[in-house]
Formats: sequence, C-alpha cells, structure tokens
Amino acid sequence: MRTWIWILQRASGAILVLALGLHWVIQHLVSPGVEITFVGVQVRLQWTLYLVSDLLLLAFAVFHGLNGLRTVILDLNVSRRVAALVTVALVVLGAVAILYGVEPILAFVGR
Repeated sequence: MRTWIWILQRASGAILVLALGLHWVIQHLVSPGVEITFVGVQVRLQWTLYLVSDLLLLAFAVFHGLNGLRTVILDLNVSRRVAALVTVALVVLGAVAILYGVEPILAFVGR
C-alpha cells in the first residue's frame, strides 16, 4: 500500500504540472481577450477544456496536498490507530474540499 501511495503522490505532482500548464495556456494564449470578471469567468467555464483543467487542478491539488500532509504526520512514527484516524480524517476532509470546490464551478456553468 505504501508503494502505491508513493507512486500516486509522484503521479499527482506530475499531473498537477501538466494541468497547470494547460490552465496557463488556456488562460493566457487561447482566451487572452476574455476579461477576469464574473461574466468572463462564466464564458470561460463554458469551454469544456477550461472546465476540465479547473476540475483537474482542484482534485489533484487537494489529493497531493493532503497526501503530503498525511506523509508528514505518519513520519512522526504515530501508532497504527492514529495513522488510520489521520487517513480517514484526511480522506473526509479531501472529499469535502473537492465537493466544496466543484459546487461553485458547476454553478457558474449552470449544471
């Protein structure tokens, strides 16, 4: 299990770099004329590629950050019970954070 978590941490970091690059390209090269206003963000979020890049950034950033925090906590040599509690708490926190972030994104696009 630890090997898979280690691999997922590295993979999520790589995906974050790619998603951030995609987001930057869309933001600055594909749609540079769209203003950063409420309506401008609504227009951008109508594009599937922009919507997907935002959702990817959200999901992978939450996973990568919370998994990194979990790794730091478990490196303190806590008991198995505490490790399990930390893991469950961070999974719940991550799910809540992703839902909290997805809801306004989808509200912007009327879904």
